[in-house]
Amino acid sequence: MGTLPSIFECPHCGETIDASAEACRFCGATVDRPLALHRAMILAKVNRACSDASYMRSCAMTLPVFFVFRFIPIAFLSTFGLGFDVLSFVIPIWAIIWWSKFSGLESHDSEYIRWRKTVRIIGIVVSIVLLLFVIVPFLLAFALGAIRATHATS
Repeated sequence: MGTLPSIFECPHCGETIDASAEACRFCGATVDRPLALHRAMILAKVNRACSDASYMRSCAMTLPVFFVFRFIPIAFLSTFGLGFDVLSFVIPIWAIIWWSKFSGLESHDSEYIRWRKTVRIIGIVVSIVLLLFVIVPFLLAFALGAIRATHATS
């Protein structure tokens, strides 16, 4: 089991301090230990949310590269095109999981707010990409195969 988060932002001066301190080392304000631990847990969760969102964005930014690899006739490189299909499925699911874990955080942290918007955009855009470039072509190929099979037996 992990240790409890131990840093938080002083409610008086906004500097990051240790939750076990008796007073803020920057402004001298008395530290309320239960409140400090609560805020430290929130800060740790906000930091985790921002980190996860950053990693998600990095993965989403690789989609165009994997998309291009789909059309390269060299067998070794074209297999990387499968990454496009996989990420197109994984990222929207990841965004939903992120949203369920972190959207309820009560934080006014500007970075967290920015990442929340970013995750929403990533989820929407990659879901559209999944629909247009993976699901619709699959359904069209399936329908064309069914039509050809019907005409071949006729």
